[in-house]
Amino acid sequence: MTGRRIVADVGGTRSRFGISRGPGDLSEIRVYPTAGQSSFAEALATYVIDIGAGPAEGWCGGAYIAAAGPVDQGAVQLTNAAWSISAREVSQHLGGVPVALVNDLEAVGLLLPHLQASDLAPIGSIARAELIGSRIAVNVGTGFGAATAVRVGGTQWAIAAGEAGHMSLAPTTAEEAAVFGFGRTVEDLLSGIGIRRLYASHARGAARGDRAADTVFAAASTDPAAARTAQMFSRLLGRITGDLVLATAAWDGAFLCGGVAKAWLDVADVGAFRAAFEDKGPMRARMSSVPTFAITVPEPALLGLTHAAPRAG
Repeated sequence: MTGRRIVADVGGTRSRFGISRGPGDLSEIRVYPTAGQSSFAEALATYVIDIGAGPAEGWCGGAYIAAAGPVDQGAVQLTNAAWSISAREVSQHLGGVPVALVNDLEAVGLLLPHLQASDLAPIGSIARAELIGSRIAVNVGTGFGAATAVRVGGTQWAIAAGEAGHMSLAPTTAEEAAVFGFGRTVEDLLSGIGIRRLYASHARGAARGDRAADTVFAAASTDPAAARTAQMFSRLLGRITGDLVLATAAWDGAFLCGGVAKAWLDVADVGAFRAAFEDKGPMRARMSSVPTFAITVPEPALLGLTHAAPRAG
């Protein structure tokens, strides 16, 4: 059996595919708009054609798929898109090879133990020479998600992904209360659509158009509504990331990823982010020593899947 594995990171906006021959090896990367295909099976077939591969039975030893939604009994319905994916059906499409299906943030969690300093950009001045304990990945993109990597002994890790984006979120200031009218969950505000909503609330009806997150952040130096949006996003992201660290004992750090988080970094108020991250009452001193990073490697979910142990279902 060939050692080549298809890896896929399926999100509400984009679906990414690659080929891996082992841990850390990733090639033949292709990215497709999720809405541009009728199903995952169609996107997978397009990918196989695009890379010039023959029938899967001749070269594919398995597939590992990360999808943006909770996985139940080898199947997932995407939270922010119409696709549903079944590991059993994908296996049939690929000639019966083993197929594993996991949450998309579990894939990033798989990468956390393998990240090097060169793969990261510190957010704030807190850094450690060596990370040896639990840590958490936080994704802000089309949606919001998180996964914890817990060391269970030696080089063994357990990855736990939840649905953090659907936690309740309440305003804590008058400014927040004035613009929180459109939602009550973390993902309602800290996501692609959340940035559009925050910006519209801060613009108060001004005719500036329906702006995507990267456009809003890019305009922060010239547009007061965009600047206020970026400022509030910095505080909210710090607050929620800190809460997740407390809830999961991820004392070795929080690692941010996702398209919205990446766009935010260019205009981030790091001081406001860290202040909100650390503002946890009696836990302030402990939180002040917890590092925060941005993952800078391309395609962290795909790369994480290259480190996954073979399994099916």
